[in-house]
Amino acid sequence: MQAIFIRDIKGIARKNDVKNVKPGYLHNYLIPNGLAIPATPEKLKYIADKKSKEALRIEELEKNAADVEKKLSKAKIVIKGDGTEKGKLYASITEKDIVNAVKEQAKIELGIDNIKMGKHIKTTGAHEIEIVLPQDHKATLKVTVETK
Repeated sequence: MQAIFIRDIKGIARKNDVKNVKPGYLHNYLIPNGLAIPATPEKLKYIADKKSKEALRIEELEKNAADVEKKLSKAKIVIKGDGTEKGKLYASITEKDIVNAVKEQAKIELGIDNIKMGKHIKTTGAHEIEIVLPQDHKATLKVTVETK
């Protein structure tokens, strides 16, 4: 029986992989734990479309890695979040927030996997985030977090 994995499982599958698994393993372990869903023709088509879009994005990043590295190093991203007067945020800034801010402010498409953060940002102020690009290019992005 085919399953579409929704999460990475070390040594078994990566997110959006389609693999043959035994029905009992799928129904008794993977689905209840939110790791996979049964493959249907519609879902397989959706996954194929998603993978092709991701492949195009990665191909574009590989072609323009040096230019993107220069743009990201010069860019200054400002993210606003709800927080206290003492500089603590109510909700942390995640990789997804940074990807959206870079897309809006610097007009650069990045994936969550390109951003390397030790921990999510929970305070206001200036922060430096490492961006890993294809072909061993790395950039340091300057992110300023402010309260609304």
